Amino acid sequence: MRSYRRTYGSCRRRGVVVVLVAVLLVAFFGLAALSVDIGMLYSTQAELQRSADAAALAAAAELGTTAAEDPEEMVREAATHYASLNTALTADVGTDAEIILGHSAYNHATGKFAFEANVEPTDAVKIKLRRTDGSNAGAVRLAFGKLFGVEKRGLEASAAAVLIPRDIAVVIDLSNSMNWDSQLRFYDRADGGYSNARDVWAALDGPEPSRPYMPGSELESEYAADSGPTFGYLDNWGDALVSGYNPTNDSGLYYISRYSATSNSSIQSRLSGRGYSPDEIGIIMSGSKDGTTSHWRNRTGVMLGLATWRSGRPGGLYSQGDGDNRIEDNETVWLSPPSFALDWNWKNYVDWVASSNHYASGFTDFRYHYGLKTFVDFLLESEPQANETNGLWATPQQPLRATKDAVQTLADVVTALDGLDHMALEIFASTGRHEVNLSGDLYAPPNTLYERQSGHYDRSTNIAAGLLRAYTELTSSRARPAASKVIILMSDGVANTDEDGNWLGDGSEQARQYARDRARQAADDGMTIYTVSVGYAVDRSLMQEIAEIGGGQEFYAVGNPEEYTEQLELIFRALGGKRPVALIE
Repeated sequence: MRSYRRTYGSCRRRGVVVVLVAVLLVAFFGLAALSVDIGMLYSTQAELQRSADAAALAAAAELGTTAAEDPEEMVREAATHYASLNTALTADVGTDAEIILGHSAYNHATGKFAFEANVEPTDAVKIKLRRTDGSNAGAVRLAFGKLFGVEKRGLEASAAAVLIPRDIAVVIDLSNSMNWDSQLRFYDRADGGYSNARDVWAALDGPEPSRPYMPGSELESEYAADSGPTFGYLDNWGDALVSGYNPTNDSGLYYISRYSATSNSSIQSRLSGRGYSPDEIGIIMSGSKDGTTSHWRNRTGVMLGLATWRSGRPGGLYSQGDGDNRIEDNETVWLSPPSFALDWNWKNYVDWVASSNHYASGFTDFRYHYGLKTFVDFLLESEPQANETNGLWATPQQPLRATKDAVQTLADVVTALDGLDHMALEIFASTGRHEVNLSGDLYAPPNTLYERQSGHYDRSTNIAAGLLRAYTELTSSRARPAASKVIILMSDGVANTDEDGNWLGDGSEQARQYARDRARQAADDGMTIYTVSVGYAVDRSLMQEIAEIGGGQEFYAVGNPEEYTEQLELIFRALGGKRPVALIE
């Protein structure tokens, strides 16, 4: 039989293991308890930092507003509100947030911003949040820390946010459609809009419209008591372009149809008073020889007092002339065109009013009607460019004038914010043109735009060319690396040219796609695009697409000139305050 003996050494080893296990278990449970507290502290610190970040961003965004309230109070309210929305371990840490206003100093060497407390201009906010003894939320109490003699722990977090300076390229449509709301084509608009052609006429010899120009009925506008230049017998504006207006009964328009005798007693009286004989007046008023274009044009000019006929007829006003019954070119002396006419004469006006290409289907009431109204229409539609009619920029062409005033408002808002923004001006019609360099001279864009007219250089609508000009300027050496890049595009959205400015037709898909491509190019380089749609025949769908591609927003100004002038001011005021914010600490 085998016997076993328990040795003293083996018992001792077992006792040591038991003690060691007991000690390790205590240490293990202690570490486990400590890890719970550490995890809670890390989580609470992250929540505290998140609250500080949110509060700083929200507070900085308030610095970009132009509201009448005290900006510092608005900043404080925003910081407190957003800090309270993001609790730290369920506690509200916003009620005693420390809010410090300051300025962001850009370091060109590092390409980063640094917060400077209590320095103006104010464009940055620093937020400090606490869960410490003495704060409303108090220090964070530990679950197991008391095992190690620690019952609570204080935590702090801070964040600074800045209004990022913007490099803004303002892109303005200067195609000929930017004066359509002043033309007769829309004198009886379905939306209640109206033509302000009389104001354009009154402004032709000054003064330039006030800034801002306040549109209204011609009976109540700033030009209601003013009048413009007169030419020959074109010296009576006639009936007001208000509700119920009828062109066929307008006392300011002379109806002179080709191939038909004219029976206007006022014309006969004026010709007689000038000294023409009854025989000459009979020939002038007759349309029997109108098969010859020059005869028709010349007799119309004489009836309007824009030309003189030296007939050589017996008993006539002048002895020169061959004495026959045709009003020929060599017998007709035309008035010199006005000083602002650079590329047209009175013959052009006579032909244009008679042409069915201009006063065609649905708009025939003004064809063959001569007067100051159709004269203004002739300038706006036929001779709008600066090398054709000098000085139309100083008249209230709509909707361009409302746009000019809105860009002025943008400059006012951005200047008031004092946020180191820079602005450039790009324009487009058939082609795109860079007008004003990107700089801190915020009034250079509106001041330059005020001296441009609808169709200033050319006439079609090449939206893509305008976007390309903006992209080129925002990627030039004048653009600042740390600045946010913003494009503000104003147009009626009716793209109608290829990339070289060749006419494709209104709403051409090729022209639209070209605009989309240029918007995408800008967006791919981080540029934000806002679009402003304006004009009676606007293509909002393309403007909305461009804004969506550019990650911005489309704004729409609609209604009559009074309505969209007010809307454009509000839109550009809002755009002026759309400052991006970013955390810098």
